Amino acid sequence: MAKVYRLQPVEALSSVAVDDVRRIYEDGFPKHLRADFSDITGHRQPGELAFALVQDERPSGFAMLRPLGGTGWIFLRYFVVGAERRGRGLGGILWQQLTDRLRELGYTLLVFDVEDPAEAGCGEDEVQIRNRRIGFYLRQGASLLPVSGYRTPHGSGEETGWTPMRLMSASLAVGEPVSVVPAGEIVAAVYRYRWALAPDHPQVTGTETAD
Repeated sequence: MAKVYRLQPVEALSSVAVDDVRRIYEDGFPKHLRADFSDITGHRQPGELAFALVQDERPSGFAMLRPLGGTGWIFLRYFVVGAERRGRGLGGILWQQLTDRLRELGYTLLVFDVEDPAEAGCGEDEVQIRNRRIGFYLRQGASLLPVSGYRTPHGSGEETGWTPMRLMSASLAVGEPVSVVPAGEIVAAVYRYRWALAPDHPQVTGTETAD
């Protein structure tokens, strides 16, 4: 019998399942690219969504999202499949169920960032991992945005650092190509609503788009 997976809100999971989600999440992202897990389970911002891909009541994947203000777009903060389940097509299942749910909720564009394969100091193995990750999203119908200089903050106060990333997006509107949304508008929305950076912040003004 084929395994049946379903998307379930994290807040509806048992405590045992939530512990599985924590493990999947913390194993899937380096510390400087993830928030504390308690912020995901108990201190989310208004409108944020957290889902687990569940089979037989046990999570196999996790996704978390934040609406980008009143744009009708939503930012994919985290998307990960359990390390022991990778290579079995679960990433595609999670992506399909997630994007179907977002369409039902009325969102028209999914935006997210990925680690930049061209980041200085990346070893050959890490470059391949990052390129494979981008390739996965491209196969799901997402596009790399024509953006240079995009970076994300990590840490706080005097410890704040900046990580070079690549921005991607995927249209959720049936029959509407993603190219109708100017990259500059997407960048502005991400900096404002995902990272709470003012339009005149040096990082914002230093990010360039080709449109």
